[in-house]
Amino acid sequence: MSTEKPSSELLNELILLASRSPSPHNTQPWSPRIVDGGIEVSIVPGRTLPAGDPTFRDVIMALGAWIESCAIGAAEKGYAADVEVLPALSELDSLPIAGPADATRPVFRITLSPSATATDTPASAAGLLPFTADDVRERRVYRGTLVGKPEVFVHLDSLQLPAWLRVRSLDDAAMKQLSTLGIAFTASRATVANELLHWLRLDPRHPRYHRDGMTDSMLVMPRPLARIAAPFTRRARLRDPLVAVAGPVARFLEGLGRDANLPSAVADEKGAPTHHVLVANSRAAGIDDILSITEAMDSRIGVSEPHALEAGRVLQRLWLHAHRQGIAISPHSELIDSPAAHGALRKRLGLARSDVALSVFSAGVAETQHVPRSPRLTDPAR
Repeated sequence: MSTEKPSSELLNELILLASRSPSPHNTQPWSPRIVDGGIEVSIVPGRTLPAGDPTFRDVIMALGAWIESCAIGAAEKGYAADVEVLPALSELDSLPIAGPADATRPVFRITLSPSATATDTPASAAGLLPFTADDVRERRVYRGTLVGKPEVFVHLDSLQLPAWLRVRSLDDAAMKQLSTLGIAFTASRATVANELLHWLRLDPRHPRYHRDGMTDSMLVMPRPLARIAAPFTRRARLRDPLVAVAGPVARFLEGLGRDANLPSAVADEKGAPTHHVLVANSRAAGIDDILSITEAMDSRIGVSEPHALEAGRVLQRLWLHAHRQGIAISPHSELIDSPAAHGALRKRLGLARSDVALSVFSAGVAETQHVPRSPRLTDPAR
């Protein structure tokens, strides 16, 4: 068991590990700093998505994934990560639209303490930990063709999901239609579309290609198409007319999709990717906590911000669970962002009023062994 106060070197190592956590559009909205032997994390306003993620749902869940990654790395070193959620997490509406992080307003603090279960044997080898730091580093998102393995998300007992969270399955036929509807929503709203284009990196010559955002490689975009599309992501004189033209077309397609009934639920074809929805029950989350119920009612997410943070930790465990079994993940936040797709999703799953869909993702074996690695701000400069 480690009895020493964590060194700055260890804390920096954990920060570097946690930087491999997923975030919407790969914005990496966290700003960590070492304080008094621990880590405080603030949010970078300029790395949030005011148009696409106005409730901060995706940002908060990304922070939860960051915490989980840090905790996994700490456990390997013989430390437990004690998380203190700070008031600023529930005051995100007061953040400016852009700009750097405010170090005086951290949203959570992590303190490391010697783990009571730590031994001379690595925790992962002793069966004390389901995941390792290498799992965090090697986890991949893949947006190309996925071949499903339905059994992967059948037994999740080892992940210790809280009682108020569950994973629901969505059939492939409904997923295809709802995703199309969600994409049409994104393209039809100029502010959301412009925000997405801002975070695209479709040319290796882009100054931030190796730092953040979504690259053509990550999107599995054919190189000729990426070469044609790249100027529209960086030049306003090209981008603005494109968004203006695409909007009415997307709204027309969105209207068609909104009026169309979902196909009858049938068994997925063999090899189809599996699709999953992380669902929170706000009533179960606050059943013994009147304050939690009030916070959930006040939050636009549908659950309190601390609960959304915990859901982000669970989501990271789900994705690492998939990685352990050779499965890649493809996130689909557009299904929740689009009111029409979200409503149809709720109906398809038969969700109750107290149920909140927090994340939708597909899972399967990638068609290629070379799954691209997403860039990080902490990667060595090129």
